Amino acid sequence: MTELKAELRKRLLMARSGLSKKYCQQADRAILEKLLAQPVYRRAKVIFTYVSTEAETDTRHLIRLALAAGKTVAVPKCTEKGMMKALKITGFKDLEKGTRDILEPKAHCQEIEPQDIDLAVVPCVSCSRQGARLGYGGGYYDRYLTLTSAFRAVLCREQLICDTIPTTPFDCWMDLVITEKDGIFTKNGESRSPQSWKTNR
Repeated sequence: MTELKAELRKRLLMARSGLSKKYCQQADRAILEKLLAQPVYRRAKVIFTYVSTEAETDTRHLIRLALAAGKTVAVPKCTEKGMMKALKITGFKDLEKGTRDILEPKAHCQEIEPQDIDLAVVPCVSCSRQGARLGYGGGYYDRYLTLTSAFRAVLCREQLICDTIPTTPFDCWMDLVITEKDGIFTKNGESRSPQSWKTNR
């Protein structure tokens, strides 16, 4: 299974690097619009999201809009191999380059407890429409998401969606898959419908 995932990841990362800048910008705008329109986003008071790299589906505008809307925004900080925690930021001034040059919160930022997170926006290399996610192979999110009951949304450009993703019992499934074409609530893993999801406040 590990070898299958590694080969698929390698192929999809190559495909991602070949996507045009115009396509990525258009897709990312549409993905953001779909996420902002979701009731699970509008109701969420605390959002945990990755800070996108240049190649990933953009979340930087999401962070700006969520902060402007008065939401609490937490982003991941790696603490050791395979482990991370969520730290609150008030703006991009609270970020610095960390593991693999990915922007992470500075040391002064306050930790947000996993049980206080309402919505987790999770990065991926690819995912399926059923909610299976292919990450980067470090297991950070699969470990962290077991600590929280937050609603899980994954953002994926349509051209990187796969019909099937190899999974193990340790992989966390997503509740919502958003592409530039669709916003799909899934039924796999521990997924919940938007009607059954409630914020923990």
